[in-house]
Amino acid sequence: MPLGFANPALLFGGLAAALPVIIHFLSRRKVRREAFSDMRFLSEVQSRQARSLGVRRWLLLLLRVLAILAVVAAVAGPRWGGLAVGAGSGRTLIFVIDTSASMNTQQEGGTRLDAARERCAHLLASLPPGAMVQVVAAGSRTRPVFGDWLPVGQGAVTGLEAVTPSDGALDLAAVLREVTRLVVRAPSRPVDIVMISDFQENPLPEDLAPLVAKLQEAGQARWILDQVGQAMPGGGIQEVILPQRSLRQSETGEIVARVTSHLPDQSFILEIDGRQVAEAVLAEPSASSVPLTFSFRVPAPGVHQGRVVGPQDAFPVDDQRPFVLSVPERIPVLIVHGPDRAVDPPAGRGGWRYLAEALAPAGEDGVFAVRAIASDQLAGGDLAGVGVVLVVDVDPLGRSVTNSLGNWLREGGGALFLMGEPTAGRYLEGNLLPLLGLPGSVEARNRAPGQELRSRVIDPEHAVFAGLPAEAIGTLEDVQWSRWFHLTEAGEGALLELADESPIAVAGTLGQGRYLLLPHNLLPSSTRLAASPMALPFFQRATAWLATGGQRGHARNLLVGERAAIRPPAGSLTRGLDRVEALQVISADGAWRQTAQLLWQGETPRLVGPRLERTGLVTFQAGEDTLGLVAAQMPAQESPTGLLRLADWKRLAGAQGLEVRGQLEAGAQTALAATLAGRDLAPAFFLLAFLLLFVELFVGRGVSGRKAS
Repeated sequence: MPLGFANPALLFGGLAAALPVIIHFLSRRKVRREAFSDMRFLSEVQSRQARSLGVRRWLLLLLRVLAILAVVAAVAGPRWGGLAVGAGSGRTLIFVIDTSASMNTQQEGGTRLDAARERCAHLLASLPPGAMVQVVAAGSRTRPVFGDWLPVGQGAVTGLEAVTPSDGALDLAAVLREVTRLVVRAPSRPVDIVMISDFQENPLPEDLAPLVAKLQEAGQARWILDQVGQAMPGGGIQEVILPQRSLRQSETGEIVARVTSHLPDQSFILEIDGRQVAEAVLAEPSASSVPLTFSFRVPAPGVHQGRVVGPQDAFPVDDQRPFVLSVPERIPVLIVHGPDRAVDPPAGRGGWRYLAEALAPAGEDGVFAVRAIASDQLAGGDLAGVGVVLVVDVDPLGRSVTNSLGNWLREGGGALFLMGEPTAGRYLEGNLLPLLGLPGSVEARNRAPGQELRSRVIDPEHAVFAGLPAEAIGTLEDVQWSRWFHLTEAGEGALLELADESPIAVAGTLGQGRYLLLPHNLLPSSTRLAASPMALPFFQRATAWLATGGQRGHARNLLVGERAAIRPPAGSLTRGLDRVEALQVISADGAWRQTAQLLWQGETPRLVGPRLERTGLVTFQAGEDTLGLVAAQMPAQESPTGLLRLADWKRLAGAQGLEVRGQLEAGAQTALAATLAGRDLAPAFFLLAFLLLFVELFVGRGVSGRKAS
């Protein structure tokens, strides 16, 4: 704990300690020698007394010097252990107030955020005149509360009313960036950063070191921690997992909610469109999340509002979790195939007509609205309004079309790639694998008749296979392959694998989208899959899974802290493009309404709204027409039950290079200002000076007595 001074310039007064030394040497008397008779014994006694008097005189000099230094130090305002020692009235402070979801936890006298605001107000009121302050609200969005640095006073205290709660998570990286920006513009340095939070029991981001280095380059900044709230028992809904494939009206669907509870026999309810449709009970208490499954009858096509509701407790944010459920009337599917040639069989190049028949048997108007286009006719605009793209043995696509396909996929599209033509190996390795972010190379493999290989399902619980009976899985595994491309590095995404460990179906994600790569085609020279009774359910399930990839489209479930954004249905903006101000984003409770930003990615429109700060539903409208819905959900890591000790948080922060100077003591708020300033040692130094002078008086009497004798 450092020793500091409120007025260090006054320490130059310590030069006055030289006065006793100067006076001592100027007042020394010269010894006059006189001749006497033989007095040897008297001389010896006098010599011993002279040595004793010399030591006492030097001791008196030392006591006088120390007394003067003690008085000077006392006048300079000594402080011991202050967390923000330094500039006195010129002190500069940043108060970072955690406004994340866990700060909404109810406690005696209000919420944790109420306590944090009250603590900050007290600190502001305790600062000396002339101090400059700034407040940063850190939750789903990190922002300065004041437009610029403010002098401490009632205006700063009143400004805390702008610190409002959010339902997101604290972003420490964003806090460091904002604090660095403020430190650069600070009126003086060092800058003391007081962070007021409940300090959730969550790991710190692993990439803070570069941001900490930038803060250190900006100027000297010292972190001080102040913890509010205590861990308390509770429970709630941490996550809602929607079906991983497109649903059909009237079929039985399943929604899984991950929940916690500190009490037994807690009931959780599934509501869709305001109606209770299912209920599940958590029988035993659990501090870690437990999956509860709700079975329900899929409603009519459209976008439906839903939520999972649990028991109420002191943390209301996780007592319910909203979501939007999209039930498509039809899924638009675009088959992009290589141009048919005279040598191709009736099934088309790569067997693409087998695929079209599996999705729309006999051309029926089912769930999938299928249309096909040759790859040499494909343009970026053909992807607009498409749910899933199926790419079958195409000729190399141009750069513009490839970029459009990649962007469409990253934005939430779903794509199935069937590439098995012998000449497609180079394009697969050099273009498609890099497009999907897959490393490695490809190797053509063939099997002679009678030596074909069978496959096995790697993950029967994957959405493509989930719910299939064992007989159906067995039928799929009986399919034989005779020609395929072996992928040297498929990662962990393999769904089907041959006996030689060649992945024959690889699933993955790219941005917000999904893909399924099959390194073969559907011709009999490659596989017997097209003739298998499992062809239809396999491709229909795979396409339905791809269609729900990144919640692409006009119904999305996002986390608080993300930007509200949708891809409106095709043609829905026709009437709104001439009046962009008619595109609105509206909160469910009507608390706010903003103009949506219309962005184009190639020929695909996106509507972007503000960053989400509270849980609930957000609606995108064009005039009176609803274009889409977004459900804002609380991040799962927010919880009132787990808080870190400040010593543990300091240790985690220190591992990232973030040095914490100290912490404010919990308890009476009247002690906070004193904790910042440190312990005032001026009385102790004045007392020390008095004691030194008292000792000097005592020693001085001894010297005077000996002189008299």
